[in-house]
Amino acid sequence: MNKLTTNRKSIWARTMDRYKESGKPGRIGFIIDATGSRHSTWEQAQSIQAKMLQAASGVKAIKLRLVHFGGGCLTALGWDGDTRSVGAHMAAVQCRAGITQIVEGLQSFIDEAPEDKAGAIILIGDCFEEHSGEAESAATLLKDKDIKVFSFIEGNDDRAQTVFRRISEITGGTFAKFGDDLPLADLCEGVALLTSGGKKALRRLENKKVRLLLSGPSKT
Repeated sequence: MNKLTTNRKSIWARTMDRYKESGKPGRIGFIIDATGSRHSTWEQAQSIQAKMLQAASGVKAIKLRLVHFGGGCLTALGWDGDTRSVGAHMAAVQCRAGITQIVEGLQSFIDEAPEDKAGAIILIGDCFEEHSGEAESAATLLKDKDIKVFSFIEGNDDRAQTVFRRISEITGGTFAKFGDDLPLADLCEGVALLTSGGKKALRRLENKKVRLLLSGPSKT
């Protein structure tokens, strides 16, 4: 295990200690676009997503819920405390041509029982092909439940950036375009820290740019 992976696991372990003390697990949902438009970068994206999930492996005080779509089919898993199981499922996902199903993904978190409510949702994608008004309506319902959506976009699709940003603004989350200076793994770790312990816990994140981004209001 390299130093980077060790550091990531340490961050996640410290983050989840707060949940162990409170007696309840942290819950972070993921909505991941696996449509054809991401095919050219899917191998790299899978590697990044695997590193993030690997960093959380073995930490029993966290539960993840994975929602992904592609080929006109949306798959919504239940909450799972075994992050290695979630990672194995994600590793088997392949990109398939089809329109985005982001609104349906957001809606899948709205009607959950209070004890299963997400602490935060991380949305990862590169385009948006649905009705923007429906996305805003879903975001408003999530806001009413105090569920923040952190929207991380790949690429330069103007409409997707507008909608992703708006979803995060409504819910009180953060929008960002991920890349070399804003690595997806660091963004996801930051969301976990922020969800568990607020801005004070976020200070533990080593990436200063991500730390500053997540500490402030929604912005680029």
